[in-house]
Amino acid sequence: MPIRFIKEIEDGSTLALWYIDEDEVVLKKGLKMSEVEERELSNIRAPYGRIRWLAVRRALNSLFSQDITECLKDEHGKPFVKDFDGYISLSHSNEYAIAIMHPKHPVGVDIEIVQPKIKRIKRKFMTDKELSFIQEEHEIEQLYACWCAKESIFKWQGRKGISLKQNIDIVPFEYQHEGQLQARLNTSEGSQLLTVEYEKLEGYFLAYVSNP
Repeated sequence: MPIRFIKEIEDGSTLALWYIDEDEVVLKKGLKMSEVEERELSNIRAPYGRIRWLAVRRALNSLFSQDITECLKDEHGKPFVKDFDGYISLSHSNEYAIAIMHPKHPVGVDIEIVQPKIKRIKRKFMTDKELSFIQEEHEIEQLYACWCAKESIFKWQGRKGISLKQNIDIVPFEYQHEGQLQARLNTSEGSQLLTVEYEKLEGYFLAYVSNP
């Protein structure tokens, strides 16, 4: 089973990273899926898209002691597990699928493959103020730390209509290959400061948030 790791986090969250090296048939054999999930999978036309979907589902399944009954999405597209009162978040990028869960409070996770093209799109998700603290010698990596952090917060809050650039502000931080950063989520309901864990993993970046 290509679990790269299962990480127990101090606040009670559990994170599973899955390395995708199986084909669709092998991945599907290890799952019990509902009719709703079967329909969702059949609507994915790209073969590798189905493989990623299945790998994410396998990563999620590995977080539970028993096979989960069904993974669904709410009206905002946020995933949840049927008959589970806790929270989950899912992500995938190229060779990896990742899942996180917490039994009591919301979570968010994101993983991205590192590519130089992020420099061309940085103004789509970063403000001028945020770009001012990016360290030139670590520009690509620090931009990915910010992007993954904002994506994980977007998933944590779980509602549509939130802009990565306009609603999530990264607090200036010194880049490290693994560490924490803080970001402020600003919505019509107020402002909340969140702590995000981030990590560079070979050619990938991942980040997760599990604040109450």
